[in-house]
Amino acid sequence: MGTASLILLVWALVILGFSAQLVAAASFPWERALRINLREWLPWVILSPLVFRLANRLPVERGNLHLALPVYLAGAFVSVFISGLIFNWLNLVPGLSAEDDEMAGRPPFLQRRSPDEPPPFRRDRPPDFHGPGGPRFGPRPDDRLPPGRPGMGRGPFSRGQIVLRARFNFPVYFVIVSMANALTQYRRSQERERKTHELAAHLAHAKLQALRLQLQPHFLFNALNAISSLVHTSPHTADDMIASLSDLLRATLETSDQEIPLRRELQILDRYLEIEQMRLGDRLKVEKDIHDAALDVLVPTMMLQPLAENAVRHGIEPRLGQGVVRIEAAIEQGRLQLRVRDNGVGFQALPSSVPREGVGLANTRARLSELHGADASVSIHCPSAGGTIVHVELPLKHAHAPSTPS
Repeated sequence: MGTASLILLVWALVILGFSAQLVAAASFPWERALRINLREWLPWVILSPLVFRLANRLPVERGNLHLALPVYLAGAFVSVFISGLIFNWLNLVPGLSAEDDEMAGRPPFLQRRSPDEPPPFRRDRPPDFHGPGGPRFGPRPDDRLPPGRPGMGRGPFSRGQIVLRARFNFPVYFVIVSMANALTQYRRSQERERKTHELAAHLAHAKLQALRLQLQPHFLFNALNAISSLVHTSPHTADDMIASLSDLLRATLETSDQEIPLRRELQILDRYLEIEQMRLGDRLKVEKDIHDAALDVLVPTMMLQPLAENAVRHGIEPRLGQGVVRIEAAIEQGRLQLRVRDNGVGFQALPSSVPREGVGLANTRARLSELHGADASVSIHCPSAGGTIVHVELPLKHAHAPSTPS
């Protein structure tokens, strides 16, 4: 809602509220109550946008008090003077003047349309009390005072009226100034909060980008090391690995989003597993159990690759005989459940049974923390039968389906 609309709404409520008070407490007719309050508050309805603009340009703050206070004090005198002029002018407008209200409140036999109209005939006057037109009461028309309060004057520049209303207008001015400054400070606070959130989002994006880039050199070094070990012993296999590595890097670089559908993430993972199967041959077997409902759920880009790399490097490669890496994905209890299993040596074969996190697993935890906070989790299990299970739990967040042309 704009400032002008807000000002009009507040003043409408004020006028209606005071009018209802006159109707309830003094049995005023609604028309008269609204006319009285409209005359009282309309000057400030007109001046309020100027006061709000002053507060927006020169808010009361610690650094500018030496300038703001004199300006606001000068604005008080100017506003009070102008509001008095508007009020006096409204008293001259037919239908809004105070005299009309007084006449409306008198009994019908005392109401008259003009100052020169004689009052009605009174039967209780002495017979010798005659005016030019017959028996009357009250002063002659020539002797009557002009309408209005005694000593106050009738013109818009009546000094008496302006001074008399100053006691009412000064507090009203400072109330409006306080409300205008409160609204200005609130909007500036909202703007600062918005900019803070934007800055935090940019910082989080930069941190996620750095974490993602941290994976690529680590993975690339391991892949190139595997290729170099096969260049002389199996050049054809090394050549195929280079081609698969090229496809994987291309797929990774073409994906700039921090989150992608699981379907796309599995395609990137397949490129990596092809490289490892070329290197290990029959020693590595890959199994998948992917539910169709989970394919469109968003997951962090390059999240499964470091988990599968850990399973191959630390579980399958040290094992004698064939090893199995199993990728599972399902939606359970309204959340995405991802598991990377291997039947490798497990952590029991290590000197310490405490799982040690390398670059890949630590990077995954950090990225999930930035994206989902405590709503995502990573846990490691070591079954007694051997092997390792890395379990990732994510909230459901689906990709927006692209609109198909009709």
